[in-house]
Amino acid sequence: MPNTHVLAAGEAMPAANVSRRLALLGGLSAAAALAVMPRAHAAPAEHPDAELFRLDKEMDKAAAAMKEALRACRRLDKKCAKLYPPAPANWEEPRIPEDAREAFATATIGDTWGGKLPPIYAAWRKGVGEQRTAYEALRIAHRAKVDDIQREVGADAAEEAFEASISAQYDVAGRILALPANTLAGVLVKLRMADTMDLQSACENDALVSIAADIRRLATVGQAVA
Repeated sequence: MPNTHVLAAGEAMPAANVSRRLALLGGLSAAAALAVMPRAHAAPAEHPDAELFRLDKEMDKAAAAMKEALRACRRLDKKCAKLYPPAPANWEEPRIPEDAREAFATATIGDTWGGKLPPIYAAWRKGVGEQRTAYEALRIAHRAKVDDIQREVGADAAEEAFEASISAQYDVAGRILALPANTLAGVLVKLRMADTMDLQSACENDALVSIAADIRRLATVGQAVA
């Protein structure tokens, strides 16, 4: 399993999700067009934004599920770390000995292309190649052991569950954005979703951020007056 970066508390969503954020911000035009088509009238007792309120609760559940999946990943990561074998020491190509360097300096381009390099230089290159091959074998074997441990402990399955929980959040967010808000309370549902998904920082649109702040302020004033 790749060493996937796991979000710390308060950290933004993973960089790999930026494309999904942009899809939410700018790729829902078709869904939005359908959303504004005439709809059947809601029952008199139902709030105009009742569906947004239901999705708001669904988003809360999806966010809670994502946080729990994240905690599970962290717990298993710590468990795996205690079981990993020591990693092989880093290998760097050794410096060429001076006698091999001098011998190579005497070779012509024709010698190089024809594989007629000085024996002392050719022997050094062969030794370096063998060292590199041995190091790669150690590195691959270590990676295989790490993968086995992660699979046996359940870290792979936990990471898949975490990715699924993120996708579930984006699914709910897409449905929230596809619904037009009929009241200020409905707009606030969308703002809460944007906070949960960190869509405002993904957009980096100062105008929209300012407008969102105004909506929050007006909604707070309206609730105080009511």
